[in-house]
Amino acid sequence: MSFDLKSYLDRFPELCKGKFGRVYSFRALENKFEPLRVGKRWLVAKDVLNIFDPVQTPFGRYWSKPNEKELDRVLKNVRLTVGPAPTDPREVVKRSLGVLHSIGLVSLVLRFVHPDRFGIFSTPIMNLLQVYRPKTVDLYLAYCDELREWKEHFRIPSVAETETALWTYHEVASEERKTVDSASSQDEFNADIWIQRRRVAQVLRPFLRNYGPLELARILAYEEPKLAGMIAGEEYERRLRIAARKLGGGMNLTVKGAVEILFDRLVEGGYISLEDKALLSKAWKTRNAAVHAGLPPTPEEVENMIDIIERICRPWENAV
Repeated sequence: MSFDLKSYLDRFPELCKGKFGRVYSFRALENKFEPLRVGKRWLVAKDVLNIFDPVQTPFGRYWSKPNEKELDRVLKNVRLTVGPAPTDPREVVKRSLGVLHSIGLVSLVLRFVHPDRFGIFSTPIMNLLQVYRPKTVDLYLAYCDELREWKEHFRIPSVAETETALWTYHEVASEERKTVDSASSQDEFNADIWIQRRRVAQVLRPFLRNYGPLELARILAYEEPKLAGMIAGEEYERRLRIAARKLGGGMNLTVKGAVEILFDRLVEGGYISLEDKALLSKAWKTRNAAVHAGLPPTPEEVENMIDIIERICRPWENAV
């Protein structure tokens, strides 16, 4: 059975009834924020306190309620506007954070002002999405962007409701884990290929963008030596092709024995020493162990291969 995130949005009222003893209507609170949404007035302390009203939301259980007098003083002095819908979300987040000083509080406000664009900043949901960034504003914006991807995929009305559905799933799955042989929700989540692709992309994308193939292979060598060997091996082949092309003769490295012939020609041309040839042959054996079935290379063998490629093959791009 495929994972149906939208069904968890339908389960939110039931979950709240069980956890908090009441059902909440977030749409009603969103309607109260309509004047802020269209930019008719600025944010006031009462708006924020409505979000912490236990009759309207359960958020007071998770965030500290701001001091009303202090908040009122600050907001009257600053006159913070959060609408109409921002063309640059970063600007409204930074401006709000400069006044409210808490990304959690900012996210609560923006979630009700612009539910189509923002969700609540939630650590459990960020862990589900695997979204991480070093800077607070970047993290929150990336988090909301990822929520939008899930919204579109699962056909949920808004970013805010997507976060609500994920929070409901998280709570349901947490309760299921307490019961032996009852983890169907998490099993469905883990089995969904689209979800796992999104999560893996969030983790790997920074590495893929910031590191070259040999650097990435070195990072992975002790965690996944076979995969690291395949990555380094592909880069090794690319550099061997450069050498073959510049030596001329139309060498086809896919032919059995062609790589050793290339090494011999590199020795004859004075590009490498006999010691280098032995090391290159050793690295080629490690590459073969990585790309073919059988005993995979060890982390140490992969690291040695990378060292050999970097020391001997790197100059070929300019010198050969």
